[in-house]
Amino acid sequence: MTTYYLLRHGPTDAAKGGAPLGRLDLPVNAAGQALWPQVKAELLGLGLKRVLTSNLGRARDHARDLDLPCRVLPDLAEQHFGAWDGIPWSEIKGAEAFFQDPVRATPPGGGESFFRCADRARAAIQGTWEGDGATLVLAHGGPLRAILAHFLGLPLERALDLAWQPYGLTKLEIYASARGVLCFHNRSLPSAAASGML
Repeated sequence: MTTYYLLRHGPTDAAKGGAPLGRLDLPVNAAGQALWPQVKAELLGLGLKRVLTSNLGRARDHARDLDLPCRVLPDLAEQHFGAWDGIPWSEIKGAEAFFQDPVRATPPGGGESFFRCADRARAAIQGTWEGDGATLVLAHGGPLRAILAHFLGLPLERALDLAWQPYGLTKLEIYASARGVLCFHNRSLPSAAASGML
């Protein structure tokens, strides 16, 4: 059995407006940066042995700051929303058709479907659950939902129903059969975040 902790990166200013960030390489905002030392302390208290992370700075920079063995996996990057990256959903024309099939629909301008995002995220961690020691996956809402749904046997349509806040932590135990047991989901870090700091 291997323990996996799945952490969504900290908050960004663009996300406040309800915009899909996709491949925009935006940093964690000032409020999130101020909370990071507390988040880091709590993470290091979990006995982590290694970190897997996206190549996008809002995840990668904090992953590297943990001073643990770290693998940067580009396939853990957020779903690419193409021409919609960074635009609030309320301002996107034609998004209604996308929401009819949000798993397989592809945003215009070189975007990718959630199905494709999920496929590459699962492939990125394939085989990494073997071995001793707790692993942190510090990434984005889309890939993390896909990974969690995979190990719990949920269809991708239900993966999109999983709430995941910035600095939300999930604990998953993976067994040799690639079966996952969910210990907790979307727990606020730092603990004080539950009182409205984020």
